[in-house]
Amino acid sequence: MTETARERVAIIGTGLAGLTTAHLLQNDPKKRYAVTLLEQADSLSFDSASVAVKSHETGAVERVDLPMRASAGGYYANLNRMYHHLEVPMHPVRFLFVFAKALKQRGTEAGNCQDSSQSPSAAASAVPDGYFVHASNLHQLPPPRPSAYSTWRYLLEILYLIICHAWFRAACFLVRPHDESFAQYLERIWLPRRYTTHYILPLMSSVSTCTHDELLAFPASDLVNYNKFSYGQQHYTVCGGVQQVQSRLSRGIEDICVRSRVLEVLPRSSGKVLIRWQDTVGAQEEVFDRAVLAVSPDVASRLFAPLKTTGLDKIPTTWVESSVLTNASRAHSLVDSDDRTSQGKVACMHHAAVEVESASTQVITLRTQFSGLGGARSEALHTMPSGVVVSTCPLDGESEATQKRTLKTAGFRRTLRTVESRATVERIFRDGSGGTTDGWVNGENNVWLAGSWCWDGMVLLEGCVVSAMRVADEFGVEIPWRK
Repeated sequence: MTETARERVAIIGTGLAGLTTAHLLQNDPKKRYAVTLLEQADSLSFDSASVAVKSHETGAVERVDLPMRASAGGYYANLNRMYHHLEVPMHPVRFLFVFAKALKQRGTEAGNCQDSSQSPSAAASAVPDGYFVHASNLHQLPPPRPSAYSTWRYLLEILYLIICHAWFRAACFLVRPHDESFAQYLERIWLPRRYTTHYILPLMSSVSTCTHDELLAFPASDLVNYNKFSYGQQHYTVCGGVQQVQSRLSRGIEDICVRSRVLEVLPRSSGKVLIRWQDTVGAQEEVFDRAVLAVSPDVASRLFAPLKTTGLDKIPTTWVESSVLTNASRAHSLVDSDDRTSQGKVACMHHAAVEVESASTQVITLRTQFSGLGGARSEALHTMPSGVVVSTCPLDGESEATQKRTLKTAGFRRTLRTVESRATVERIFRDGSGGTTDGWVNGENNVWLAGSWCWDGMVLLEGCVVSAMRVADEFGVEIPWRK
């Protein structure tokens, strides 16, 4: 098939969903599609917030992803298969999760203060107001004891957690969720309240980057399936950051339009799709054979009028901030992305210091504010191998002490899940082969949706890949990493 005979496909949004969709269509073995990427930011968005940070102490340069990107076997099956197919370098990482109370008199600077001479275990034990340390996959037994706890008190806490953890795990495998929220499910299985508020909610809200109340409104099936499929699985991160993924997915795609803010997506009577956007030159419009909206549900509903009747604009979203902070005991600076000399020294800290424990074991402190305006919420403070700290959902990001340590802050729109929004998504992505076909469905008017929210599961990277694979299936494109 010649280039002029290819169907033109516009993909709006260049996060992981948009890039994966573009990669699959661009590499169609039958060469049927010509892809155009439209992105309103200055660059492809999947890696746009990530930074390179230089340690003044060692001279090492580390790529730090914003927000943090980590995956685990099991739940992230399709993501990991794609990474393997693309030959994305990955390495296993172990975490020490420190559960701590966020007291008013202490700020973010007290959350993670790992000194260069401290091991991760010592740093985890020393976190102020910490009440437990959990080693991922139980890689360290017994876990480090918080400095404020006596041995006997800590042993009692461990015994309590063994019972509660076994209780919750058994329920995840044996008690099937109904069409109910996570809060309703927890009440139905009679899980002890303290275990829920002090352990389950801080950990899972940090994964979902939302408040505790927002997490409790999630469909129970989301949390149950996540815990079932990720149980006992190894965590992985991408060596050198997700720029490795972005560069591989975008390879070979020539028609990339950045600084192009899409204004409207209009279906035509001919079956084609008219897209209007604004770029640095002015107003633009082009007709495409098909379009893929790889954006959040509120943006999709605003761009494409038929979606306004689906209730997509009512799916809740929230604004999330993530920052890179210098560690109190080290000096760091950002490396200019245009500085090729410095950029050439960027290395995976795991392989650069493989003999150092901190390269493979990293501390994540979950500081929880149990009361206050907006309800309980947790801040995640992830100490990277270079010593910088990635803060997500900050509790006191506006404080003077935090501002002095901030190297960069980035924000992103997070789609939330509820029982009602789950039903909305299911209606949109039904195939029409059974039951009613009232309302717009995915693919109608030659417009498709993709994104982390476009599947029946947690709003995470796995959803991006699954939704992109769905688009490829409907376009008749082979997915090379599928068994």
